[in-house]
Amino acid sequence: MSDRQIVSSKTFCRRRLSWRTFGMVGATLVAMTILLWIAIHRVPWLGPWLADGVRAVVGPAPVAWAEDVAYGWQDRVNRWRHGKDAPHTYWEVPGDWVPVASASPVPAAAESSPPCFPPKNFEPPFRVVAASGDGVWVPVDGRASVGGQSVMFKTMVHPDHERPYTVLALVAMDVSKVRIHAVAGTLEPRSTTFPESLRTGIVPEAQRPSLIAAFNGGFQTIHGGYAMMVDGHRIGEPRADACTVGLYRDGTIRIRSWPDLEAETDRMTAYRQTPRCLVENGQRHPELENRYNTSWGAVVDGGTVIRRSALGVSKDGNVLYFGMGDSLTARSLADGLKAAGAHDVAQLDVNHVFPRFVFFAEGARGLEAVAPLCPGFSFSPGDYVRSPMARDFFYVTSVRP
Repeated sequence: MSDRQIVSSKTFCRRRLSWRTFGMVGATLVAMTILLWIAIHRVPWLGPWLADGVRAVVGPAPVAWAEDVAYGWQDRVNRWRHGKDAPHTYWEVPGDWVPVASASPVPAAAESSPPCFPPKNFEPPFRVVAASGDGVWVPVDGRASVGGQSVMFKTMVHPDHERPYTVLALVAMDVSKVRIHAVAGTLEPRSTTFPESLRTGIVPEAQRPSLIAAFNGGFQTIHGGYAMMVDGHRIGEPRADACTVGLYRDGTIRIRSWPDLEAETDRMTAYRQTPRCLVENGQRHPELENRYNTSWGAVVDGGTVIRRSALGVSKDGNVLYFGMGDSLTARSLADGLKAAGAHDVAQLDVNHVFPRFVFFAEGARGLEAVAPLCPGFSFSPGDYVRSPMARDFFYVTSVRP
């Protein structure tokens, strides 16, 4: 064999080895990425810990971009695997389901009478993906039952006709029978002037005898700088373009853009700001006409199909709605709450770990979180009552005779 042939042979081997090494490294990276993605969705603290660590080094924009890309691919995979599945449900609805459209018309006298609780069953937005039980309100038992009547009802709705696996779980609360309270987390929202004594991150002991449920608050400060007020103490400067959940001293709850509520803060016990209202005065935000609008959320954009949560209130203010679910866009979240009866809607926190709604009951160690609104949403029994929460949240107490 000539020297030239020997050199060519060695070059070929080196190239073959390089491509083999490149392939092995690539396969290893893909495998590690898949395992990391699974771990993030299985271990509640891992995702936020990684995201916050990377954010501290490179800033929020690259992390938001990476999350958008990852969730985009996850949505493509979900649509390929489950796009023709039967609609997913969180619970079974007892009895026969009667679509609202075919029910007997409401008498004229009843239409003019004051609204009552629970809210009326409603027609799902998209019949093609509706499941049995969509729009049918069922009572929540346990501590939500006061004087033999439930102050909370729940239902489901499938608000995305392209994704039958997208299901929004909803809770309706009787505003006359419950009180909503806001708590700052031990870390979030961030402030150098907010009293540390108010950063307990748990439900006050005095409120626990009537505690029914708790649910997540809004975004981290780094994602938009949305303000909050608790017991007259402000965290951050209110944004004029932000939607605001106002909790009033008389139990009233209003959700509007900040300019509409700014003059009423002296009548409030607390407020929490969020991105622009998804629904206001009964109208979906104009930018949501584009189903993949990218304006909602500073962590990930409004077009990203992710786990989301929101809070809404009826036109008369008598019913408060909480909604959460997976594979939601900002528009599908708005449509689901609007169909249920919400007249004004604010998006709360998003992403896999943060949206949650849990119910409380007496457990092995006293009062503790015992069940989520829907399965697959992580929580620990001590959350909100024994384990301080790093992020802000709302909790619900009953108004007992």
